[in-house]
Formats: sequence, structure tokens, C-alpha cells
Amino acid sequence: MAPPSKPLISIAIEAYNEEANNLSPPVDTIAALCTQDFPLELVELILIGSPRQFEYWGHFCLPEDAFWNVHLLPISASNAHYWQLKNEAAKVAQADYLAFIDCDCLPGPRWLPALAEALRNGADVSVGFSQYRTERLDANSALMLAAALPSWGFVLARRSTPQAGALVAHNFAIRRDLMLRHKFSTLKHSFPSSLLYFDLLRSGARFSFQPDQRVAHGMTFRWWLTRMHFRRGWETYIGRQSDPDWPRIKALEQIPLIEPIILRFALVCRDARHWFRYSHHLGLQRTRALCLFPLAVVASLLARSAEMAGMYAALLAPDASANQARF
Repeated sequence: MAPPSKPLISIAIEAYNEEANNLSPPVDTIAALCTQDFPLELVELILIGSPRQFEYWGHFCLPEDAFWNVHLLPISASNAHYWQLKNEAAKVAQADYLAFIDCDCLPGPRWLPALAEALRNGADVSVGFSQYRTERLDANSALMLAAALPSWGFVLARRSTPQAGALVAHNFAIRRDLMLRHKFSTLKHSFPSSLLYFDLLRSGARFSFQPDQRVAHGMTFRWWLTRMHFRRGWETYIGRQSDPDWPRIKALEQIPLIEPIILRFALVCRDARHWFRYSHHLGLQRTRALCLFPLAVVASLLARSAEMAGMYAALLAPDASANQARF
């Protein structure tokens, strides 16, 4: 059978990452993509990063014959920041559908079929669960399930059924023509995915949340607490200034020294509610969800406390804490 003239989906894997592992090879990510229950001859794979990263990746064999095409796209180091890489991948993609995943993420077994189904059924954007993994713990271990609660809770809207309330850049799919019209901001912060979400909402884009569209992001506990969640709190004030639709409670903004405490511990309550409402979509039986609930609450308290510390650092010592909140 002759190969199709164009792919159905282009998957962009960028090589940018935190400075500790910024040469992370996408071998595990690609291996997981090769096991998807989906015809890979309909999939274009785009690997994008700096020339130095491609030199490092050259030691690994890529399964080029498995996909419609494997497009290697070196980008000059000066343009190889996270958001720029994703925008560049959208420009060169050949398919009508575009999926984004990071080089340190493992897609779940039905990641690709789930997002393809959503877009085929009329969604403009598809998002799913974001989980975590370490070298020793997989995404379904007790600690990783608890640590992931604030992250996947962020993506879910407050509804009785799972619906998209945000998007994260390492796990979403979108119609390419829409992505070309609504690009990522290239601010060197972690929240341009939120800015894109607000922009897409204002344009009338239709969102879908797919429980099977799961990825497990590589992490260390130090990064999770002192970098990612600290940064999320630190960037709150910048995010508010960047988009009028950024969530805010105007009354709390009038009492800045109290706002971080109330705002972040309100999110602990939301996390607890989300755990009972949505954790079964991750495959947790009711008994296990109940047993893990105290651990999930502790993880939420730690994460939100780090965010609260980030807000106070941005409020009281922004210059001194900027390096800790770098992206």
C-alpha cells in the first residue's frame, strides 16, 4: 500500500528543558510513541532543538521507518527557548492536526488515539491529564499520584464531568491552522500556555478534555517544590498584568500581604475536591483514592505553600528571588 500523501498528525518534541537536563534525549518518549494503538504511518515526528542538542542526539538511533516522516529541525541557540521552539514546529508541520509533548514526558498507551479522536470529533483543542514520574517511581505510584494532583487539577474546570479549564504545553493537541493564528507568547516565563488558553477561548475555540490523553513528566522532588511551584506563585503578579482574563479576586488584591495565604489555601480545598471528583478517571479505585487522600492533601499543602512563598518573594524581594523563579 502506498504511503499517504500527507500525515494526519504532526507530533512536536522540543529539546528544551530545565538547565539540569537540557540535553535530555527523547528516546523513551519516542519508544512510547511507537507502542501507541494508532497507525504511525499517519504521524509526522518533528524533533526540534539547538545544534548542540542534535549533536548529542546523534548517538541514538531514531525509528524513522515507523513514521510518515521524521523531521529534524535544528534551531540556532539564540532562538532555542521553549516557546520559540514550539512556534517553529507549528510552522513546519505537514499535518492538519498538531500535538505537543516534551522530550522528558512519557505518553500513556492511548495518548495519541485519544487526542486524534477528540480532534476528529470536532474539537479545536484537546488536553488531558499531566502526571509525574522519577527514575524510581512510575506515574501510578502513591507519591507520584499525590504530587500530580495540583498539576492536573489546574487543567480541569470546576464541572461535574471532566472539562478543560486550562492547557499545559507538554500535553495538548490543536488544529494547526488555529495554532498558526494564535501562537505562544515568547515571554521567558512558564505561563504563555495560559495566555494561549485565554486567547483561544476568546476566539471561540472548542476544547475537549480526554482522560486517556495522559503523559508522565520527568521530575525530581526538589525541582517540583522549589522551582516549579515556587515559580508558579512568583509569576502570579506578572501573569495578571499580561492578560485581562487571568483569574483574580479583586477584593484580595487590595490586601496584598494576606492574599497569598487565602489564595493558595483555597487551592488546597479545590485540589481536595478534584481528588474525589476526578481521580477515578486515572484508574484509581474508590478504596485506593480514600487511602491516598491524606497523602494527596499533604502534597497539595506543600505545593501551595511553595507557591505562597513564591508570591511573597515576588512581592517583597522580586530581584533577589528572580533566579529561583527562572524558566
